[in-house]
Amino acid sequence: MTPLGRARSWASAPVALLRLDGAGAILDANDTFRGWLDDGTARDLLGTRLSALLSVGGRIYWETHLAPLLRLQGRVEEIAVELRAGGTPRPVLLSAELHGGHGEGDGDTLIDVALFDARERSRFERELVASRAEAERFAASVHTLLVTTTALARAAGVEGVCEALVHAAVREFRAGAAAVWLVESEGKPRLRAQRGDGPFDEPSTTLLTDLADAAHAGGTAGGLGVDPDLGAAADGDASGDATGDATGDATGDATGDATGDVVELPDGHVVVPLSGADAFHGVLVLEPRLRAGDDTLDLGALAATGQQGGVALDRAVLHEQSISVAHELQRAMLTDELPQPDRARISTDYRPAERSLEIGGDWYDAFWVDDVTLALAVGDVVGHGLQSATAMGQLRTVVRSCAESGVGPAGVLGHVDRFVRRRGVGFGTTLVYAELDVTTGRLVFACAGHLPPLVTRPGGGAGFLWQGRWPPLGVATLVAAQAERTSAAAVRSGRQAGAPLSTEPEAGELELSSGDVLWFYTDGMVERRDRSLHRGLEVFAQAAAGAPGAADEDLVSSLLGGDLNEHDDACVLRLEWDAPRRSGHGAGRA
Repeated sequence: MTPLGRARSWASAPVALLRLDGAGAILDANDTFRGWLDDGTARDLLGTRLSALLSVGGRIYWETHLAPLLRLQGRVEEIAVELRAGGTPRPVLLSAELHGGHGEGDGDTLIDVALFDARERSRFERELVASRAEAERFAASVHTLLVTTTALARAAGVEGVCEALVHAAVREFRAGAAAVWLVESEGKPRLRAQRGDGPFDEPSTTLLTDLADAAHAGGTAGGLGVDPDLGAAADGDASGDATGDATGDATGDATGDATGDVVELPDGHVVVPLSGADAFHGVLVLEPRLRAGDDTLDLGALAATGQQGGVALDRAVLHEQSISVAHELQRAMLTDELPQPDRARISTDYRPAERSLEIGGDWYDAFWVDDVTLALAVGDVVGHGLQSATAMGQLRTVVRSCAESGVGPAGVLGHVDRFVRRRGVGFGTTLVYAELDVTTGRLVFACAGHLPPLVTRPGGGAGFLWQGRWPPLGVATLVAAQAERTSAAAVRSGRQAGAPLSTEPEAGELELSSGDVLWFYTDGMVERRDRSLHRGLEVFAQAAAGAPGAADEDLVSSLLGGDLNEHDDACVLRLEWDAPRRSGHGAGRA
């Protein structure tokens, strides 16, 4: 290429080309660069420092980084800077190479610079960053919904759902504070859960009514006439301050902005309706954080959380209603009016598990076998739920029907065991059954896999009754049947058969003395997840020995105090021998 052609190529190159002296002043620039800076004025670029044509940040970067780096290594490539001259800012990529001397002030130092137009690249990068931020926000929203939905699915009961909602609002949605208000049967809101220190006044009836109407209509809360203050006056007050200030201006109701089903109130609170399939349950109220740099609340995710919370409340309300019916059924099957013989005083107590909403199969019973024989029973059906409660009712009836004079505790357990085996009801149930001669204090008892009865003495001593042990109901009969089949097979093969297993339990006996207290109980009184059964029995014995006059109506709490089993039912029957005489009672039946 001729020198003239080379010069023309340099002047019309598609990139901006410059030649600078050692101080960074422009010695020459091609037409492309001059075209970038053409602002309608005849600008003479010669002698102008390139840094003076850059943005403030680019100027600082040139002086503190680019110029020293050029002197150190003689070359830099694709440095993103921004030209500010010539009208609109122009992002460019700068590459430069130093020629000649390396000391400052050298007259023979030259710097060749190439600037590439990066407007399209910058636009792409901005779109890429925006898309990445949107994807990150979406991923965070999905994660928040996943965590919140999982917590709602695990929540037990209405209180558990409400606690899960406020926990998610503060922890996952990063609200400053949150509260759940549920609408009671009479239409009044009630605070059911709160987290954080935000001031949460009672939601106005107007707000709740509008949200409920929108939920029943299947629409959204957009355009609802809502009170700007959660503690607004009652319906019918036509005046109010739209900003929440007490200025007395009659501006009427304020209208909140809505995203989906979420309402933003002028006072800053965010209200999320909790609507189920067929019912409006209440609202989740959030107070956003006001610190600089805090993200705004994700209203779309909040709307989805409100829907999930409403469904969870549907499920919790239905479940609690079913549990209430089942508990009433269970209590109806427990003996209400206990017999009270002349020389004994009987008291009982039953406490359902606090954390489990399913009913258990614990029961107690006391009834007359004949004029002088009092039957005492405490049992525990395996499992929880309505099926266990039904099995408990059947076994209680069977025990009563099998208890006759002359049969005795061992015989009664034998009959009940065969019933369990034949009917397939209550397999593995544990049961302690005893008969007390109320004229002598002689106690005969038998335990089918149940925890041993406890006797406490007036002097403070205590002892467990380990006699009369037998496997849980249905187990012994099953084992005996298998043993019989094994023995028959041995006989047929010519081998010697083993000794037959007994299918009848043996009974234990005890003579009660004046002041003795007999305790029958279920595993909820002694079993804990953080200690052994042996230790649980020791703790129970110490508590029983130290509470001879425990309150009849609250035996479980008086014995265990704050050590209640939250995961299992607890049942206890207490008989105090030679109790103070009651007027009007005979020697036998009360």
